[in-house]
Amino acid sequence: MNGSESKATAEVEQSADSVLLKVGGTWRLTETLPHLDEVLPREPAGRQLKVIPVDLVEWDSSLPIFLLRVRSWCRERNTELRLDALPNALTRLFLLIAESEEQAPAGNSIEPRAHSLLRSIRKILSNWSDSIRFIGECATGTIEVPTDPRHFSWRDFFVEMVEAGPKAMPIIGLLSFLIGVTFAFETATQLRQFGAQIYVIDGVGVAVVRQIGPIIAAVVLAGRTGAAFAAHIANMKLGGEIDALEMLGVSPITFLVLPRLAALFLMMPLITLYSDFLGILGGLIVTVSMINIPGIEFWDKLKTAVSLTDVNIGIVKGLVFGLLVGLSGTLHGLQSERSSLGVGHAVTAAVVVGITAIIIANALFSPILNNLGF
Repeated sequence: MNGSESKATAEVEQSADSVLLKVGGTWRLTETLPHLDEVLPREPAGRQLKVIPVDLVEWDSSLPIFLLRVRSWCRERNTELRLDALPNALTRLFLLIAESEEQAPAGNSIEPRAHSLLRSIRKILSNWSDSIRFIGECATGTIEVPTDPRHFSWRDFFVEMVEAGPKAMPIIGLLSFLIGVTFAFETATQLRQFGAQIYVIDGVGVAVVRQIGPIIAAVVLAGRTGAAFAAHIANMKLGGEIDALEMLGVSPITFLVLPRLAALFLMMPLITLYSDFLGILGGLIVTVSMINIPGIEFWDKLKTAVSLTDVNIGIVKGLVFGLLVGLSGTLHGLQSERSSLGVGHAVTAAVVVGITAIIIANALFSPILNNLGF
């Protein structure tokens, strides 16, 4: 492509069985270009139209767009379009623009909107079906792993335990501590009006152990570990590594998903207890400094307010939340499209769905535990 300024040309030669379209010159969007109606006849002489370059100097997207119109003309007249004589770069650009045009949404008519709605409904139902199938495969794989652990990646298991445990502890501890401080401060401010500041200890203890501790731990892991799961698996899918595993007869569920789920399942009780401790510590600092309650009295009151059942409920919640985070991250990683944009969408979906699932599950726990007497 040199810098000649020759005008864009398009000429037609017809034979008994085909139409020859010669394109040449310099094609630019800013210049005057040949008009399709002035170039092509109303009806072709044959059933084939071949495009060939003749003194084609330079071109931008204007020439592929012109060829798209030529393709539409050929389709309307049941004529074969041949582009094999064009430069490879021009053919690739034409195919890229043609693919983008075919994938673009239709206009604002009622019928395309209806089709779009139907596609959305089908996609939602398909996603639910895939999710149920994925959970079933995970359950089946969990049963089979003890009898055939060959494809279980122990390396990933220990690496993810470190990622979900020690490496996540600083941010979980900081957030739990600050939320414990905030909760205790606001509670003390309200109870001071009634002279009932002592009940700050009860409120902080029960709220942190049953609600705040497991939720903070799970939400942090959803944004940290769940996103990492989705990104890692989606990149493996993009690189063809998952296809290679399947060709070798290795289940991606056993090799990639179960080690990560197992790591989260084992670490969540410890992370939940750690989050509980830091949240209560924040409440302790507020009560000691603001209400002037000695630390020993705080712990004595805490032991009567918080039972072992409350602690166990928080741990059970942590286990459930951990599974939800792991399932969301690995599922969206496996469902990712094979592109860099698909990897980003998978990570975003993993975090959003994971946090949403945590909130929904926690909301379901409350009436269930109340009906069971807990």
